[in-house]
Amino acid sequence: MNVASTLAAAATSDLASTQTKGKASMTQEDFLNLLMTQLQFQDPLKPLDNYQMAAQLAQLGTIEGINTLTQSVDVMNAYQAATAHLQVVGLIGKKVEAVGNTLVVNQGNPAEGSYQLSKAGKVTIEVYDSNGNLAKTLNEGMKEATKQRFAWDGTNQSGQRVPDGAYSFKVKAVDAKGDPISVSTSMVGVVNGISFENGVTYVNIGSEKITLPNIFAILS
Repeated sequence: MNVASTLAAAATSDLASTQTKGKASMTQEDFLNLLMTQLQFQDPLKPLDNYQMAAQLAQLGTIEGINTLTQSVDVMNAYQAATAHLQVVGLIGKKVEAVGNTLVVNQGNPAEGSYQLSKAGKVTIEVYDSNGNLAKTLNEGMKEATKQRFAWDGTNQSGQRVPDGAYSFKVKAVDAKGDPISVSTSMVGVVNGISFENGVTYVNIGSEKITLPNIFAILS
């Protein structure tokens, strides 16, 4: 039995397992049990020499070091996760801009959005409910090719207030010749909560859940 080789392979396997499961299977006690078993069943004519004993004891230190390192990494990861969560909680109450074309109506507050034209042109914004029905059309007039913010008061074409919830908007723009202009859009809203699901952090804007990578600006 070559315990040194066996333990070296086990230590390598445990290190890989630790990265996925957060726990090494080989412990100091396991190593000592293997060593004692080898001594018990060794060939009396070929006993374990001092060099082999020293090498295997050194291997014991290596495994113990791996276990200690694993524990330290786990603690560091937990600390970083806790710190990140605290930083995200600081977004509550902040107005942010994120990828998308959603307009959130929450407790009657005006819903905001943003867009940017590829070149100057005349802009019309269409607001749709969750069923895809046109709720209101906003005539923005001529706009430059710079980032534009707009607010929707949460009323339909008849001037009646719409229910709270998530709506979508579509920006249509044409140049002086009536040719369509390409537009990029983004949503704007106040963060009212944070949620953590399956290891993913979400920022809540009304009933909408936005992942952190999709937020690219904190406005206020």
